[in-house]
Amino acid sequence: MTGKTILVLGGGLAGITAASALRRLCGPDHRVVVIERRAKFSLHMANLWLMTGERRQAAEGERDLAHLAKHGIEWVQAQIEAIDPIARTVRTGAGVLEGDYLIIALGADRHAEAIPGFAETALDLYTPQGAVRIREAVETFSGGRVVVLVARTPFSCPSAPYEAAFLVESMLRRRGVRAQCDISVYTPEDLPMPVAGAEVGKELVRMLDDRGIGFHAEQIVMKIDPAARVARFELEDARFDLLIGVPPHRAPAPVRSARLTDASGWVPVDASSLRTRHPGVYAIGDATSIRLPVGMFLPKAGVFADEQARVVAENIAAEIAGDEPRSRFNGHGFCYIEVGDDMAAYGAGNFYAVPAPSVTLEPASRRFCEEKHEIERAAQVLWR
Repeated sequence: MTGKTILVLGGGLAGITAASALRRLCGPDHRVVVIERRAKFSLHMANLWLMTGERRQAAEGERDLAHLAKHGIEWVQAQIEAIDPIARTVRTGAGVLEGDYLIIALGADRHAEAIPGFAETALDLYTPQGAVRIREAVETFSGGRVVVLVARTPFSCPSAPYEAAFLVESMLRRRGVRAQCDISVYTPEDLPMPVAGAEVGKELVRMLDDRGIGFHAEQIVMKIDPAARVARFELEDARFDLLIGVPPHRAPAPVRSARLTDASGWVPVDASSLRTRHPGVYAIGDATSIRLPVGMFLPKAGVFADEQARVVAENIAAEIAGDEPRSRFNGHGFCYIEVGDDMAAYGAGNFYAVPAPSVTLEPASRRFCEEKHEIERAAQVLWR
């Protein structure tokens, strides 16, 4: 059998999970190649721990991608410049690579520049540097208005802005300045995590209200005035002293240039196999667009990226072995929502359920918070 080459585009959670599963399932005659410009791997959930001070430096949760070689996985550190899904080639700063299979796991790019004033004013929750800046700001905050702003939907990790609001509230309470602070979340959503259903969303609003955190729904920010410290929405303005922001997300430029996206702005894939319309080309994780029976799209969450990566790896390995691909992504997922005080709530269910996702939310407990930490520790297993 002639050896096959599988190119994995992206070295985040989805890409690393797919690559490690393929290496385990495919013989040494087959190449597994990860293309990623960054030198380090880390999980975005660790940003919350940087924000709270549980971790002081981003390096505590990072791992060198160069270590992939010890597991028989090739790593090309290069910027992806262009993708040809028909020829299954990828042009990078290090040259052109050809594959028998492509797995697009490039995630979502953040585009702060899309909102005037956002990049200059908001502390970005979605970067390690931004998380550290949030911690530093909260540690010296003596009073005023804190706004957690979701600029646009969809965005990665739908629970993150709500976790940020809960955690900031807890941090300010521990410092004894909570009474001097107003905390509010502004979002284009009608409820938190709307794809999980109205009951979950209403319960999260109740939890916010219990902590004295305001929830402002259906608010689309148009621009931010850095001098006046005001976020301007379509129908009202919101003053702030500290602005924590989730910037607009979009599919990476090489994905858009390759015309892999549709009207949603993301890569449409088969809901169960993650195949694109191009033979031998798959897309997984945040770059994808999967419309649910209810009309909304599957959330961009790490738990889905992880399972999609395993499904695609199993099916590619089966096809290479001459077997019928049988693995299917079933839309089941879960989420731990940190609420401060070393506690987290737990949501889980079937997002592919008909006519609408069937998701429940369990009350916050210390056990759920520890389980979330254990997931992050388990993700480091490849580097042991």
